[in-house]
Amino acid sequence: MEHGKFPVSIQPLGFLDTSVFSAWFTLKMKDKVQDGILQLRELRDDQLEPTDCAILKDWKSARALLSRIRTSAAPYFKGRAPLLGKAWVEVLPPGAGTPWLADSSDYAEQHLRTRTCLIPAPGAVSHCGQAAAGLNVGLINLFDHKLLCSETNHGEHPRVHLIVDVKIPVDDPDT
Repeated sequence: MEHGKFPVSIQPLGFLDTSVFSAWFTLKMKDKVQDGILQLRELRDDQLEPTDCAILKDWKSARALLSRIRTSAAPYFKGRAPLLGKAWVEVLPPGAGTPWLADSSDYAEQHLRTRTCLIPAPGAVSHCGQAAAGLNVGLINLFDHKLLCSETNHGEHPRVHLIVDVKIPVDDPDT
């Protein structure tokens, strides 16, 4: 299968133990969430590539989890570990949803998006293209973010996901 070519719009990629990350987030980091987002890696003014946010300096389990997601994506890139792109924790409160968005930017063309459930909520659903799924804790999923995507939480508790973009290797002859 070629990278960047999805047989389905939501595709399982691998499994990670997210328990330490989730516990640290719940105990130490959830108060740092702003508008439902806790940035871990972001694009800053005039940067071409995302960089680590200061919060990662002391959050060892976050650094480890990002590294494991990168390694887990390697089979999708013919065994080569991709570079990390933007990364953030998304908290979706009960009764909330995200806007339907499709990303057609240059950035989206160079990156694939992963979404991993950290803290589930019954009634929370991820939508991508014509697919919809309640994500399992620890399961890394590739999302075709070039299609219309949205998140809804019809449950009574917040749902927490880790979203990490991985960059298609530049020297890959198929890019």
